[in-house]
Amino acid sequence: MWSGLWHWVWARLRRDFVAGLLVFIPVGFTILGVLWIVEQLDKLVLPKIFDFLGFEVGQIPFLGVIATLAVILLAGALTRSFAGRAVLRLWERLVDRIPIARSMYGILKQTTEALFGAGASSRNFRRVVLIEYPRRGIYTYAFVTGRVEKPIPGLPEGLVKIFVPSTPNPTTGYFLLLPESETVDTGLTVEEAFKLIISAGIATEDAQVPMSVDAAQLAAGPPETTPPTDG
Repeated sequence: MWSGLWHWVWARLRRDFVAGLLVFIPVGFTILGVLWIVEQLDKLVLPKIFDFLGFEVGQIPFLGVIATLAVILLAGALTRSFAGRAVLRLWERLVDRIPIARSMYGILKQTTEALFGAGASSRNFRRVVLIEYPRRGIYTYAFVTGRVEKPIPGLPEGLVKIFVPSTPNPTTGYFLLLPESETVDTGLTVEEAFKLIISAGIATEDAQVPMSVDAAQLAAGPPETTPPTDG
């Protein structure tokens, strides 16, 4: 009797624990991630302004977030004005004279424009393709980041720049040069491709169901048996 009761309790606890993980991991880590971003924004601008001005006052929670967002909006509004564009061009000419700063600024600018859909580089970056990598017969998702404008001796013309992200961290990967003819357009958006890559192919658009349904089904498990009795 006691052995059967223990197995019933253990099966019930296991189902509840797995169902709890299905809810706790995405919800908990999402909350932690959002709180981390808010904390970083809170410390990004306002504390540095206070330190520069020599103020030693306690910071009101979330005031730094508001200040950071206000600075970003102000920078955007100024950049779209004639005077702001002139100042930005002056800044870029100044940075272009500093070797390390020039490379860093160029990389950050092009990456930001690609991610947020601005500038000429965003049109290429938003192409998600399939290529045969790391060998023939194996396909992987990749991003087209541009074209090779200058011919490279010994290589065919029409090469495109390819970034192959790694799983589950798509910020690392491999940079390749491939002929345009060896890429296959997928029609996926960058966001859809990132979901596939980060989740190792688990998160597909056609397989999404409400999280509560998944948890409930797994929690239910096989038909539940009643605990053993003496009868």
